[in-house]
Amino acid sequence: MTATTYPTTPARPVRATSTTRALKAEWTKLRTLPSTWRTTVMATSIAIGMSAAVVASQVSQWHSLTAQQRLTFDAASASMSGVMVAALLLGALAVRTVTAEYATGMIRSTFTAMPGRRRVLAAKAATVAAFVFPVTLLCDVVGFGVGQRIFAGKHLQVAAGHPGVIQAMIFGAVAVSLIAVVGVGLGGVIRHTAGATTALSLIVVGGLLFDQFVPAGLRRFLPATALQAAVTVHRSAGLLRHGPAVVILGVYAAVALGAASIRVAHRDA
Repeated sequence: MTATTYPTTPARPVRATSTTRALKAEWTKLRTLPSTWRTTVMATSIAIGMSAAVVASQVSQWHSLTAQQRLTFDAASASMSGVMVAALLLGALAVRTVTAEYATGMIRSTFTAMPGRRRVLAAKAATVAAFVFPVTLLCDVVGFGVGQRIFAGKHLQVAAGHPGVIQAMIFGAVAVSLIAVVGVGLGGVIRHTAGATTALSLIVVGGLLFDQFVPAGLRRFLPATALQAAVTVHRSAGLLRHGPAVVILGVYAAVALGAASIRVAHRDA
């Protein structure tokens, strides 16, 4: 008499299953929060509006620019200048994805459901970065289109096919996504919305305000300068190229997330 055997379904790796669950949970939290969409609409509107305002200002001052300034003028970068606002607002959203759970105590339920705390933090960072990328890319594309229409009045416009323009749009979106990961890291380290958001603002904007106190050779490695370099087409001596600029921001993101991972693994929620 022979035993009947039935085909068995291979068990899915536990780590893969846990990671998928964590990603799905974080995406559900992010998309169901009304503040997510309010912040997204605000960031998009203000970023595009700021880009248009910067372009209009430069058009009005065109007659006062020197020959050298006109030679190095970057119409593409000017029309994507709203990326700094997008970084601040979307970075603040990233901070809240962590600090809001600490404020409400929901983080305990999250860690009970998914004990792998570092995996939860990584899932938050990945989800936020994936969400921020297309939003920022939209800001860049629309800002570029609006800006070039304004520049057309002075015949200063450039086409999207101009060398470096598409790269600036894409790398600019990647740069803001990395700033959002920094926000997740700061939220995990500081655990208070106001404090973490202030720290992020100083990181993003502080470099522009206090760069004169930083040695000239190091300024290009500041987060704000690297973010600016990511959307620049005609770069000056003080700016990195797109790739290295994004790598520098990636280092900042890794450090912030690494610090948060250490704290979340060794300190109670």
